[in-house]
Formats: sequence, structure tokens, C-alpha cells
Amino acid sequence: MSKVLLLLVASFFTSCLYTNIKTPGWYYSQNYTDVKGMEIVGKFSGEACGESYLWAIYTGDESFDTAVSNALGNKADLLFNVQTDYSTESYVFNLKMKRCTKVTGIGVKIPGGVKSSR
Repeated sequence: MSKVLLLLVASFFTSCLYTNIKTPGWYYSQNYTDVKGMEIVGKFSGEACGESYLWAIYTGDESFDTAVSNALGNKADLLFNVQTDYSTESYVFNLKMKRCTKVTGIGVKIPGGVKSSR
């Protein structure tokens, strides 16, 4: 009985010391007819991460928009067939935690380029 209790306690504390979780997000797809007339540039992926320390300090930007911007760079104007994945890594009861958003999709160039709204 004491060995079972010891095993339960050890497994509880082990998962609290380090956690690495990867979860799928959502998948959004447009038809190729939606991007008809646009130049397909290739497959792109980008990641945006943020970290927190001592449950009080947060740095970074794990937003979807930042991940898409990091994926596109200056090589494409927009992504289609976008897949989103999330990962969380934490240490010692979340004293240090890192969360990331990763996007993958096919980049296309819009004829004439993207016009700024400003």
C-alpha cells in the first residue's frame, strides 16, 4: 500500500516539475479558386512565443497575427490552408512558463501587392 501511495505522490510531483504539452489548434482552408490569379510562393511556417516568470512577469507575444507575420516576412502577402498548433512548457509549478503559437500555410502574392490602409 505504501509503495502505491509513494508512486502516486512521485507522479504528481514529477508532472509539476516539468510539463511539455503540444496541442493542435484549428485548420482553416480556402479553395484554390479563392486564390486564383495569385502567385503561389510556397509553404511557410512561423512561430510566436511568450514567457512568464513567477506568475507575475510576462514577456513576448504569442498571438496568431505575430505568428502569421513571422511566417510571411516579406516573401508573401497572405497565407491560405492555415494550420495552427500550440505548445506549452512549464517548470516547477509554472514558476517559468513558455507558450507558443505556430502557424503553417501556403503563401501567395497578390497581383499588384498589398495596399496599406493608412
